[in-house]
Amino acid sequence: MIRVAHPAGLPESMDYIYNLTGMRYEPDHKQHTHRRIVESASRQFRSEGMNGPGVARLMKSSGLTVGGFYKHFRSKNDLVTEAIDASVTDVAARVAEWAATAKAGEGWKEIVKRYLSLEHCEHPGIGCPMAALAPDIARTRTAVRKKIQTSMDAYKKQLVKFMPGADPGEKKKNFTLIFTAMVGALSVARTLSDREEKETMLGLVRDHLLTSF
Repeated sequence: MIRVAHPAGLPESMDYIYNLTGMRYEPDHKQHTHRRIVESASRQFRSEGMNGPGVARLMKSSGLTVGGFYKHFRSKNDLVTEAIDASVTDVAARVAEWAATAKAGEGWKEIVKRYLSLEHCEHPGIGCPMAALAPDIARTRTAVRKKIQTSMDAYKKQLVKFMPGADPGEKKKNFTLIFTAMVGALSVARTLSDREEKETMLGLVRDHLLTSF
């Protein structure tokens, strides 16, 4: 690659990158490409598990070759941690949108309803990373797991504020009870092949949670 500070006819503040074939890239090209890889990997890992797609397929799905992987990541583990962080950011924003549609103080109920829905169950690639990846995360190296935990802590912080409870301590306790029940129910429902059985299981847990707090 050749960096040219200001090609003829362009403002001096404009910085472009040229490759050897003469193709021009804008300065943030690498960042855009990096984000595209991470977002694609985020969906694929949630759909297929962390050991599902290999580096070659992850790159191909972003329209890139495997040779470019190490320009962005030192290892697949680095991509995994970034992809999970991206999924947490995505889902946390969606959860906030769900809660915003409910009456004051009842955001948690809307979260339970949407989380334990058949739609969420059947589309893991755009759903909660914990429900999709908990067993895989548990098997990763400690160093990787600690990085993932940082993302999950941020996810928890986003959800806790919507939980029922008279004070922060009660909200945290209820988050643990509600979230673990939702993750478990969703994970088990995804193992079922019959759509009606899935709906029944999700409905039972959903109704139980809604009447228990």
